Amino acid sequence: MRTHQSKNRAGMTLVELLVTIAAAMIVILATAVVLVFGQNSLDSEWQKVTFQREASYAMLRIKQAIRCANKAELEEDGNVVKIYNNSGWVKYKYAPDQKNLLYQFEGEDEQILLEGIVESVTFEIDSVNKNAVTFGFQLKNDNCETQDSSKVMMRNYGT
Repeated sequence: MRTHQSKNRAGMTLVELLVTIAAAMIVILATAVVLVFGQNSLDSEWQKVTFQREASYAMLRIKQAIRCANKAELEEDGNVVKIYNNSGWVKYKYAPDQKNLLYQFEGEDEQILLEGIVESVTFEIDSVNKNAVTFGFQLKNDNCETQDSSKVMMRNYGT
C-alpha cells in the first residue's frame, strides 16, 4: 500500500527559523539602543534641573538673609559677607580652592550651600547708603553653566 505524502507541510525550515531569529534580534537591539540613548538624555536633563534648583535655592537663601538684616559687612578679600540681624549673624563665604559656597550662623559650624560648582562669587555693599547688598555668582559643572546676580535692600537697616 502506498501512502500519500502531503506537499503542505506545517512548520518552518531551518533557514526560515534562522532568518526569523535574526530579524527578532535586530528589533531587540534597536529597542535597547533607543532605551539607552533615552536614559542618557533623561539623566543629562535631570542633572541640569538639579543644577538650576541648587542655584535658585542658594540665591533665595542669601536674599532672605539680606532682607531680614540690619547691617552687613564685607571682609577685606571680598569673598566673605557677614549679615547681621536681631538674632545674630549669618556669614556667606566663597572658598575658591574647593569651588564651594559656605554659610555659617553665629555659634554654629560652617556648612556647604553649593559644593564644587562655584566658579566665582562677588559681594558688594552699597557704598553710599550701606543699606543694600549686591551679590552674584557663576556656577559650572560638567555640562551646565549659569550666572546670577541680585541687589537686595535690607528691610531693617540701622535698627
